[in-house]
Amino acid sequence: MLAALVLLNTVELVGVVVVGPGFWISVSVTGTLLVVYVFHLRNRALQERRRRRLEAREAAWLAARQAEVRREQARRAAQRREQQRRLAAQREAVRRAAMGVDSSLPAASVSYRRAGGLRGRAYEAGRPGTAAHTA
Repeated sequence: MLAALVLLNTVELVGVVVVGPGFWISVSVTGTLLVVYVFHLRNRALQERRRRRLEAREAAWLAARQAEVRREQARRAAQRREQQRRLAAQREAVRRAAMGVDSSLPAASVSYRRAGGLRGRAYEAGRPGTAAHTA
C-alpha cells in the first residue's frame, strides 16, 4: 500500500511538471493519503514495540520466578538427599552395633536366648520319666 501511494504521488508530480498544474489537486489528495498512511504505520510500529516490551518484561518475570522455583526445588532435593544419607548412616550404625562390629554405639539389642545354655535336654538323656538305656 505504501509503495502504491508513493508511486502514484510520483507519477502525479511528473504529470504536474510535464502536463500542467491540473495534477496539483490529485497530488494533494494522494499526498494526504500518503501522510495519513505513514502516520498509521508509525502508530502500529509504536504499539508493536510496546507490546514486545511488555512481553519481554513478562517473560523476564516468568524466567525469574521459574529460576526461583528451580532453586527451591534443588534446595529441597539436596535437603532430602542429606536426610536420606543421615538415615542410611544411622541404620548402618545400628546394624553394626547390633552385630557387635562397631563399638561407637552401645549395643541396645534384645536377645531372646536363655542365659542357661542350650534349650531343652540332650537326646541321650532319654524321655522324662523313663530310665535311660545303657548299652
